[in-house]
Amino acid sequence: MTVNLSAPEYRVDERIDFSIALLSQQIWCWGRDILRAEGNWLIEQGFQLIRPPVEDKKMKNIYLLTLSDNRQIMLRGFGIIYIDQRFGSIFVPRYEFLPTFSAATELETMPWNVDHIPQFAPPVGVEKRYCAIMLKQLILWIAEYEAGLIDHLGADYRLFSLEEWDNGKRRIIPPSDVAIEWEKLVDEVDKLLELML
Repeated sequence: MTVNLSAPEYRVDERIDFSIALLSQQIWCWGRDILRAEGNWLIEQGFQLIRPPVEDKKMKNIYLLTLSDNRQIMLRGFGIIYIDQRFGSIFVPRYEFLPTFSAATELETMPWNVDHIPQFAPPVGVEKRYCAIMLKQLILWIAEYEAGLIDHLGADYRLFSLEEWDNGKRRIIPPSDVAIEWEKLVDEVDKLLELML
C-alpha cells in the first residue's frame, strides 16, 4: 500500500512523529533482544559485539552487522549508522529520524556516543539522493529483521519486549504492524526527505 503524499490529509509532521516513534520503539526492542533470557538474539543473527574501552564503563556496547554486499549496520541506543561502500554512510538519530550524511565508508572513531560522529552533516546535492537510497535500504532491512523475529520467536515474544516500554505516554506500534509500517515508510522516504532537508 502506498500513501498518497499529495493528499490534503497527509501530514508530514505526523509522519515524521510516527517515524520517530517507530524508530525509538525499534531501538528499545533491540535492547530487549540483546537481553533475551534464551540468549542474545542480535548475536544469533550475525551481529558482532564491540565492547567499549575498559577505561570507560559508562559506554555501552556497539552491535555491528556486516551484510554480504559491502554494507554495514551499527546499532546504538542513540541511533543507527548505516554504511554502503557505494554511497557513504548515514546516521539516523533515534529522536529525530532525519538522517545525516558522510561520504566516508569508515568511521574516524567508534561511535561510543554522539560526540564521536562529527563527520556526519545534513546532505547537500547528490548526497540527498544517496541518503534516500541508504535510508530505504536500512528501513527494508529493519522490516525483514522484525518479520523474521516474529517468524522465529513469535508475536508474544515481541509483545513481552514492549511491556516496560509502554509507560502510558509513548506511542506503541503493535508488533503485528511493525514490519508493515517500516515497509510503508520506504515509499515515503523521498517525499519526507525532500520536505525535511
